[in-house]
Amino acid sequence: MDSSTFLYDVPPAVVERLCAVLDSGGDSFGWRALAVRIASSLLEVRMLERVEAAGRSPTRELLWSWAQQNSTVQDLLNVLQDMGHIRALQLIQGQVKVQTQTVDGECRLQQKPSGEKQPPLITFQDVREGTRDFHHEMRISEGHFSDVYRAQMGNKTFVVKLFKQGNATSWRKLWDIFRKEMEIHHLYQHPNILELLGCFSDEGRYCLVYPYLPSGSLFQRLHHQGQVPPLSWQERLNVIKGIAKALHHLHTAQPCPVICGNISSANILLDDDLQPKLSDFGLARLRPHSTSQHCTITLDTSYHSNLGYLPEEYIRDGKLSFSLDVYSFGMVILETVTGRKVTEDGPKQTQLRDLLITEVEDSGGVDSCLRFLDKTAGKWPTALALSLLGLALDCAASRHRNRPSMENVLPVLSQLLPPPVCPLADQPQSLDDGACIIDKHMVSSSIPVEDDEQHSLPGTPSHAGPCECSQSEVTYLSDIVGADGEAVVDLYCSWPVQCSCPAETGGVACEDCRANGFSSNHMDSPPSKSC
Repeated sequence: MDSSTFLYDVPPAVVERLCAVLDSGGDSFGWRALAVRIASSLLEVRMLERVEAAGRSPTRELLWSWAQQNSTVQDLLNVLQDMGHIRALQLIQGQVKVQTQTVDGECRLQQKPSGEKQPPLITFQDVREGTRDFHHEMRISEGHFSDVYRAQMGNKTFVVKLFKQGNATSWRKLWDIFRKEMEIHHLYQHPNILELLGCFSDEGRYCLVYPYLPSGSLFQRLHHQGQVPPLSWQERLNVIKGIAKALHHLHTAQPCPVICGNISSANILLDDDLQPKLSDFGLARLRPHSTSQHCTITLDTSYHSNLGYLPEEYIRDGKLSFSLDVYSFGMVILETVTGRKVTEDGPKQTQLRDLLITEVEDSGGVDSCLRFLDKTAGKWPTALALSLLGLALDCAASRHRNRPSMENVLPVLSQLLPPPVCPLADQPQSLDDGACIIDKHMVSSSIPVEDDEQHSLPGTPSHAGPCECSQSEVTYLSDIVGADGEAVVDLYCSWPVQCSCPAETGGVACEDCRANGFSSNHMDSPPSKSC
């Protein structure tokens, strides 16, 4: 046989020897480690546990199921290489001719040139050397279950999460968390979920390897930790949308949706392009779709580092449901928009949600919360900020039945589009392109005007001085006629005509002017647009 041979064509004697090796292996070199990489779902893993309990070979069942997907010997070799299982590799390599190379005394498969980006090959020895045997100077942060280290391997930097055993945490508990993170990263890959590069359980240590993201976490960027510029409102909107996509992916996954249970700004990492990556799934739970939306699972709240992201029913009863993630996501939105911590530092420990809800109840609307917007993000578009604040408060509702699902949240966020930047020099010069520029020597007949103004249109050469327009005459100059005969207004590219309402004479724009983006300062608008 060769590397292109299908697994169901592998000689039975070879399969039997491989099953004997993997069935007798430990957690990192046994059938469970193989299942984490090739099993289609957690349900299949549970079924294999029953097979093992019945005295049959779980490896044989797993390989046979995988073979039905037309997997080849080369696919098996790649998985065994990723596991670092040298004995199993040598067993298969003895039956097939493959190109190998020896690096640091270890036999590794030589990667064939491919257009796809191959993940780096990392061994546990690389991890030990890169972290200087987990030296305290290489430690980045410390958590309840694990410490995070920076690892330098050649010219690349990685992050290693090392699970630790404390007096109150058993090895079985750590193994469950470690296995859960492996399963979710393997089975639920998404552009906004942090990529897992490797996992090891050697020498009594459990560790996971991730790419190093120098931009840090959303928490660090929002609260100005480090010499980094604050995020703009456009970047913050992009982060919110990215996390919503990741949550929607997890909540609607097949065959088992995932409840994260630990969403916070500290667990949202940012890559070089400031794209968000959701991380830390140690407290996550997988639930089949047949389970009721409101059927909950009891958990221990003592494992959470910040209770400000958790709803009252979870803190009180320790029960987990999809609405928990929605509540935490709403708190992340509030934190991102306001730049305030969900629980303020100080003796009072004011809750951000309580502060905004009190403001809304006192004023009767969300508009009064605009004063809490983070000014370091730039000038927020009013309509956009109000939509985000309203959505966040809906997600963080007190009653879990009143919170929207991520299937309802994602379409709302998709409609929140920032007005595109349209510099004056780059604007189209033709009305045929949907343009909003008017030549001062020519006025389109499509502009609605009064009958008695046909001979004195604003902007025509015959008009020598400024023109007074009534409020009812304020319009957009790029209105075009749609298929149904009605005017369709281009809200994003059009420049509004400046109105001359009485409020402007006092230097303060009226409410309608502010709502439509008019400025009381006529010098702020292009001279060719004013009338």
